[in-house]
Amino acid sequence: MKKLYSITLMFVIWCSFTISTSFADYIHQEGYCVMHGHCGSKSFFGKELNCPHNKPAIEPDYDLRSKLVQICGSQYENSLTCCDANQLDDLNSSTKQVETLISTCPACWKNFLNFFCTLACSPNQSTFLNITSIGTSPITNLKIVTSVDFFVGETLGKGFYDSCKDIKFAATNGYVMDFIGGGAKNYHDMLAFLGQERPIGSPFQIDFPLNDTSDIMLPYDDPPKRCNDIDVKYRCSCVDCQSVCPVLEPTPEEKPPCLVGSLTCWAFGLYLTYFILLMAIVIRLFVEKFWNRNRFDREGFEPVALTEEEDTSLTQEHPSRRYALNLLLQDYFYQQGYMCAKYPWQTIGVAALIVFLATLGCSQFEVERDPVRLWVAPNSDSAMQKEFFDQNFGPFYRTQQIFISNISSGLSIINYDTIKKLFIIEREIRELKSFPDNHTLQDLCFRPNGDSCIVQSVTGYWQSDLDRFSKETWEEEFKSCTFAPTYCLPDFQQPLKPDMILGGFENEDYINAKALVLTYVLRNSLNQNEIDAAREWEKSLREYLDKLIGGENDKIDVSQLRITFSTESSLEAELNKSTNTDIYTIILSYLVMFFYASLALGNATLFPRTIIDSKFMLGISGIIIVLASVSTAVGIFSLLGIKVTLIIAEVIPFLVLAVGVDNIFILNHEFERLTLKSFGEVSVEERIAKTLGRMGPSILLSALSETIAFGLGGIVTMPAVRNFALYASLAVWVDFSLQVTAFVAFLSLDAKRQEEDRIDCFPCYRIERAPERIDREGLLQKCMRKYYAPFVLNKKVRIVIVICFVGVFMTSLSFVPQVELGLDQRIALPFDSYLVDYFNDLDAYFRIGPPVYFVTKDFNVTKVDGQKSLCGRFSTCNQLSLANILEQERKRSNVSYIAEPTSVWIDDFFHWLNPSLEMCCRFKKGTDQKELCDEYDDDNDCEICFKDREPQWNITMSGMPQGEEFLKYLGLWLKSSPDESCPLAGKAAYGDAIVRDLEDITVKTSHFRTFHTPLKSQNDYIAAYHSAHRISELINEENPSIQVFPYSVFYIFFEQYEYIISLAAEIFFLAFVSIWFVTTLLLGSAWTGFIVVCHVIMIITNVLGIMALWGVSLNAISLVNLVICVGIGVEFCVHIARAFIVGGEGVDREERAYRSIVDVGSSVLSGITLTKFWGILVLAFTRSKIFEVYYFRMYVSMVISGAFHGLLLLPIILSLIGGEGVGSGEDFDYDVFEDEEMFGGRPIRSADNRMLVDDGGIESGESDAEEL
Repeated sequence: MKKLYSITLMFVIWCSFTISTSFADYIHQEGYCVMHGHCGSKSFFGKELNCPHNKPAIEPDYDLRSKLVQICGSQYENSLTCCDANQLDDLNSSTKQVETLISTCPACWKNFLNFFCTLACSPNQSTFLNITSIGTSPITNLKIVTSVDFFVGETLGKGFYDSCKDIKFAATNGYVMDFIGGGAKNYHDMLAFLGQERPIGSPFQIDFPLNDTSDIMLPYDDPPKRCNDIDVKYRCSCVDCQSVCPVLEPTPEEKPPCLVGSLTCWAFGLYLTYFILLMAIVIRLFVEKFWNRNRFDREGFEPVALTEEEDTSLTQEHPSRRYALNLLLQDYFYQQGYMCAKYPWQTIGVAALIVFLATLGCSQFEVERDPVRLWVAPNSDSAMQKEFFDQNFGPFYRTQQIFISNISSGLSIINYDTIKKLFIIEREIRELKSFPDNHTLQDLCFRPNGDSCIVQSVTGYWQSDLDRFSKETWEEEFKSCTFAPTYCLPDFQQPLKPDMILGGFENEDYINAKALVLTYVLRNSLNQNEIDAAREWEKSLREYLDKLIGGENDKIDVSQLRITFSTESSLEAELNKSTNTDIYTIILSYLVMFFYASLALGNATLFPRTIIDSKFMLGISGIIIVLASVSTAVGIFSLLGIKVTLIIAEVIPFLVLAVGVDNIFILNHEFERLTLKSFGEVSVEERIAKTLGRMGPSILLSALSETIAFGLGGIVTMPAVRNFALYASLAVWVDFSLQVTAFVAFLSLDAKRQEEDRIDCFPCYRIERAPERIDREGLLQKCMRKYYAPFVLNKKVRIVIVICFVGVFMTSLSFVPQVELGLDQRIALPFDSYLVDYFNDLDAYFRIGPPVYFVTKDFNVTKVDGQKSLCGRFSTCNQLSLANILEQERKRSNVSYIAEPTSVWIDDFFHWLNPSLEMCCRFKKGTDQKELCDEYDDDNDCEICFKDREPQWNITMSGMPQGEEFLKYLGLWLKSSPDESCPLAGKAAYGDAIVRDLEDITVKTSHFRTFHTPLKSQNDYIAAYHSAHRISELINEENPSIQVFPYSVFYIFFEQYEYIISLAAEIFFLAFVSIWFVTTLLLGSAWTGFIVVCHVIMIITNVLGIMALWGVSLNAISLVNLVICVGIGVEFCVHIARAFIVGGEGVDREERAYRSIVDVGSSVLSGITLTKFWGILVLAFTRSKIFEVYYFRMYVSMVISGAFHGLLLLPIILSLIGGEGVGSGEDFDYDVFEDEEMFGGRPIRSADNRMLVDDGGIESGESDAEEL
């Protein structure tokens, strides 16, 4: 195709070189020529050059004038001329090739033709053209023109350039200016390119001086045609002329954000609200204090201690009520606890049998590893669109990419030695054979046109041939090729843009590029055997590159080079390796939690009592129950065909342990408290029955809330989230069921062992003379009762804490919109993965975005109305057709993320049919229009398509084929290969872009390819996905007859971010509603249920705020963790809430809040907070960034936030506005005063230590202050 990209050399073949001349040597006036006719060439194979001819212009004969008017236009009907018939023939031949490129814009075509007709034939040639050197042809021994100065005015030059600069060459998603002007950015560069002497360009030098200081020359400056010319026959289409394009509506992304100073309006509103609330509280406190002081002064009252009767009456401020469901549950759990404790082995046996039967389903166990099936619902738009694209056009290519840069950053990589090494590396990769099947690159590569593989590399400028790479000339060749890639085509005959093969350069300073980019493109397939073959070769490529980087290749020294790479299968391989590595961290984390729970359940006493009173076996039994619940859930769902995901395997045990260990601590601590009160008086069975009767409803409340909350997550369509929700819901419920049965049985056995002085873990051995059992209050519980609870419930402390928590909540809420979406691939990899460096180089050096295809389906393009909805280069195309919309979106790439002109096949197809492009659509005579001519067939043996057709082919599309004729010519076009004579042929660019349906006489589907801008961050990918779908919706809206959707290889993984926020909101809403309903039902207090839900919301909000500050983005993994956060938040809150509701017979809010902290606060602290904290701490040392970011950071955040809200804020809020209490039944009442005396402490309100109630809060007397 070299002739195609040397189109300009044909227009200047009337000049020659060597002898210098000056203005004075020639006559420069109107009516005079400086060249005329041909006088020979510079060499035997050279092209004919013009004769010096400084004589008056000649009068053409009839034939010459007819030809002159036919080629150059009506302005030559009555004029003289400076060209002969041979020159006109060469000019016509050359312009026909150019016409295939620029005829889509009539103004550019007219300006181009006028420019070179004027250069060759103008009768006033001498006024703007000056010969600067001449030579002698060795063939004819005649003088020939060797260089000229062509004086061009700014009006013409700028207008000429402007009319052509935006014309697209759809086949390469590029511009025609790349071919006719070397990618020029102004008319000076375009003219310089046209006139530059080069082997595959102009045969002589044409210079275009900017100024004529001689006053002799008169620049050629005729008014040019404009692409938006008032004459419609010269007006170009929107695709090729910005000035005629419709204006699109601004997108939301183009509207400025709402800001107040540097704050968003959202954050400013929150902070203002908090400030107003804070001021209101402060003012109220000052007013109240002033009022009370004045009231005492006026009335002469002073605070006095209350009598016992008065104090007792105050405790009836909120008289207790009976709640039937609570009583029923207490009685049920009492009976169940008694039976499980009385028949422990039978209970354990039945539970084990049920678990065993359920676990049999694990025989159907499968792990879902396919990321598409993991993160994308099978019925989602992206999944169905990907399937449609793959089935019709084939899967997207398999890409292998290598970056080469200097170890010393900042140095240019462009030098002879490095490029020579690249030649050798490429040769070895071409010769590389896979093991064991010996596949080579040639067997697997993508070859769109012939046998040459697509290999995008700087070596392609020398056709990947080291013999062509000369140390003396390489630098000049490099500069020439990067300036005009179309003149240095690689083997696969497609231009190599510098952006594709070089990186790290500024502007167009390619010689100082910091990186070489080498890309191999392999075929992809739906056939698994072909995929396996490609993966096998890719594995061999990775091994080769590893050895090369490791210095094991004796042929090439790359010690001073930095090489990073990725193959199509690299990411999957590295992710699997990461999972295998992290399994040890996960196990270690669980073991730490197991051991802590086992040790913390026991009481610290002196040896040898320690080995009796420790509860390691009880802790192990609790852990076994957790594992049993997980295995049961896995077995049941495996039987149902719901696959396990890596998230389930890694997170579910942690979740069940998180919500299950707390229940173990609560049951054990309550049993210990009852044992302290009634040891030796009440049997083990009775104590366990009372323990479960009192704590069973609380455990049921938390388990039911979490089960329903998780279960509702099963309604979402994302498989990873849905499967997790289902597994979590069942595992939590099974864990609860086993805890109130099997664990109760274990607790009974352990209590009897302990009372018989048997050794923990070795119950067969009994210590005969063991020290007497010392029953005393635990240190943690004592601290909670004696110090923590009174401090937290102090009035002033409560006010400060509430203000602080509201401030933290408002601040977190202000940061929530700043939580980014996405999952950076680098985070999912081990920190030492070779892909981390590759992705860093990809961001730093690669300047091309991924391709995006706009796919049409269920639409008949064989009808003219459908054609007008797609096209862009004809006068009757819809103003907002697909092509025009995509072109307009490209011009605002900052919001559309569309960077390149779109390949619009229908425009190229119809222009291929243009009979004036005589070298394109041609049939061989006598073949009944079934066989096309190629460039080598004689013109006399061919007939031009549409030459004598009625109606004729024209720019209004009235002569375009339809129906069966459309499909006939379309099939021929798709079979024709592009060449220098006709680059519009469709095989290479569109061979796999169109699917015809010959039976229904339609095009089943087709795609229109363009490219995204370089996408560096997850936000860029998400925005690009969103923009592409916005554009397709606009196309569908403006063209109701067509159905368009966008497709790019990464879209399927980013669809989730279109709805992940609404999905999270839906999951949270359902979870919160279910939590409120269950807490209301089981607590008998809708208001207290609402308070619990509010605290869970605050915990979630705090975690989201921390995510924004700590760089944790929202994706499916973090969404699963946020769902876990709901469960853990419930655990932190519901036990405190229920203890508050049933906190004693006829006591007020403050006393019930105190009791809730004393009774279950230590269990919440030791059971949830510390257990999780030690396990989470291990995750900080993981090798995987994904565990450090999405597990360690999020779990630490949720545990700390949950602990502060559950143990600090919730009791305060309950003491202020908590719901009405309920009675616990005769057997389960909280005997406040007796309890306090038993623990050697003081009640918070008693006749012996009366309170001062003038401020309505809990205030200690002097004795309390002294004790504290």
